[in-house]
Amino acid sequence: MIDLVNKLISNIHFFIIAYGLWGAWGVFDGHSLRMEDLNNQFPSVEAEIVTNKKKVKEIQEFVKKTEESKIRVEQVAKNIEAAQRQLPAEINDNQILTFFNQEINTLNIKDPNILPGAEVPSVYFISKEYSVKSRGTFLQFLVLFERIGGADRIYNIKKVKLSNGNASQRGRFQMIDSEFIVEAFRFNPAFKVDRGFQNDQTPNP
Repeated sequence: MIDLVNKLISNIHFFIIAYGLWGAWGVFDGHSLRMEDLNNQFPSVEAEIVTNKKKVKEIQEFVKKTEESKIRVEQVAKNIEAAQRQLPAEINDNQILTFFNQEINTLNIKDPNILPGAEVPSVYFISKEYSVKSRGTFLQFLVLFERIGGADRIYNIKKVKLSNGNASQRGRFQMIDSEFIVEAFRFNPAFKVDRGFQNDQTPNP
């Protein structure tokens, strides 16, 4: 029995070496399986990277187009606001009535009656109507409308009604009754173009 124990002790280093080799093989085998698993995953990971790169590129293109759209919107908004500011800051009844009376008297139009209306706010501007009644010839009113259209201030002849007030009248130039409405405008200080984004996001064109 003692001889068997001594023999085992004398050969124990072979058992240690065998156990070490078995452990190393286990580690190597596990590492090999892990490497094989990683290699199998590589194509799908590579495909996902390509997909993500494409998505990033699409997002970059979207951001670029969004910024370009903001610049265009800002430019249009500035053009609208600039055009709006070209309107007068106020509607002065005395100045406007003086202009109408001067033109009517210059053309020798008869019985003028001019009545200012109330101011009416709109989106871009505030308007005010003036109702004008008078008598004259068709040619006189035609020239009057041309002069109103060529005035320094912007006017809009909104409505015109011409009628023969005296059917029995005879002569080279037929006298007619005229009723028309003229609009005057001033800019609306409360108007602000809605750009669709916050002011702190306004791009620099």
